[in-house]
Amino acid sequence: MSFIEIVKPGGLSHIQDRGRTGFEYLGLSRCGPLDFRLFAMAQTLVGNSLDDAAIEMTYQGLDFLSPHDPVIFSVAGVQDIRIGSCIHPARTTLEAGPGQRVSIGRLTGQRAYLAVRGGFDTPRVLGSRSTDFTAGIGGWQGRSLRAGDEIPVKAPPPHRIPAFDMLPDDTPDCDSPLHVVVGPDTGEFPPEAVNTFLKAEYAFTSASNLMGIRLSGPPIKPRDEAASKVSRGMVPGSIQVPPDGQPIILLNQRGTIGGYPVVATLLSPELWRLAQWPSSKKLSFVALSPAKAQAYSHGIYRRLMAWCEGVVGQS
Repeated sequence: MSFIEIVKPGGLSHIQDRGRTGFEYLGLSRCGPLDFRLFAMAQTLVGNSLDDAAIEMTYQGLDFLSPHDPVIFSVAGVQDIRIGSCIHPARTTLEAGPGQRVSIGRLTGQRAYLAVRGGFDTPRVLGSRSTDFTAGIGGWQGRSLRAGDEIPVKAPPPHRIPAFDMLPDDTPDCDSPLHVVVGPDTGEFPPEAVNTFLKAEYAFTSASNLMGIRLSGPPIKPRDEAASKVSRGMVPGSIQVPPDGQPIILLNQRGTIGGYPVVATLLSPELWRLAQWPSSKKLSFVALSPAKAQAYSHGIYRRLMAWCEGVVGQS
C-alpha cells in the first residue's frame, strides 16, 4: 500500500473529510474542514471526490515524502511549495517522485489543505475519516499528525487528472464584516444588546480553539433568567453569549448541545472565511434577513460547485 511519511508536521495538521454526520444525538460533532472552499478546490485538482480525506494544516505548512511511489498532490491556501530543490507555485496539481521531500511553504491565511490523488486511506470511524479531537477518534489515531507518521493513500481513481492549471485566487477576505442571521434568542437580551453586537468590533482571545472562538469586546450580557435556560442542540456558527457578555462562535468541533443564549448565527460560507481570519485582526458582523442569508449562502455554494464541475469536465 502507498503511503506518505510526515517529515515535519507543522503547527496543527490533521485529517478531515467532509464530516461525520448523523451522530450528533450521541454527542459526536460533525467535524470536517473549517474552510470547505479550499478543501473542495484541493480535492478537485487531483480528481478526488469531495468525500475523500485531506490534511488540514493550521498556521504553517508541513513537510512530507512518499518513500516508494510517486505522489500526485495539490495544496490550496499556501504561497509556494518546494519539491526537492525546486520551488513551484501552489494552487495547481504537482507530482513528487519517490523519496522526494515536499515542503509546503507559508500559508496565505490561517489554514491550508493538502490533497493527494486517491485520498488518504485512514480507517473510517462511524462513516468518516475526520479527526474528532474531543472524542479522540478518526483521522490518524484521533490526534494531530507527528513526525514519522506514515499515512496510507488509496489507489488512484481510474479517471484522468483534471487538465486545469491553476486555482482561483485563494487569498481570504478578512476585511468585510461577517454575515449573520440574528437570533434565535434575541428575547433573552436587553433591547440594546443586539444593536451593540452589530455595531461593535471584537478581538480573538487566547482561549479560542477548534471548538469555538472566544471574542472580547463590548459586553452584551443576557438577562439573568437566561442562565437557567435548558440546553438544546447547537449548530456550527452559533454565537453563544455566556453571563459575562463576551460572545463565543461555535466551530465544527463544538459541543452538540449548549444552554447559553444565541444572539446570532453565522452563515456557513462565513465560517469558511472565519477559518482564515488572523487572530490579531478584529472582526465585526452584519445582519441579513433569513431569505437574503439563504440566497447569499446558496450563491456562494453554487459558484464553488460550478467551478469544481468545470474542472472535472476538462479531464
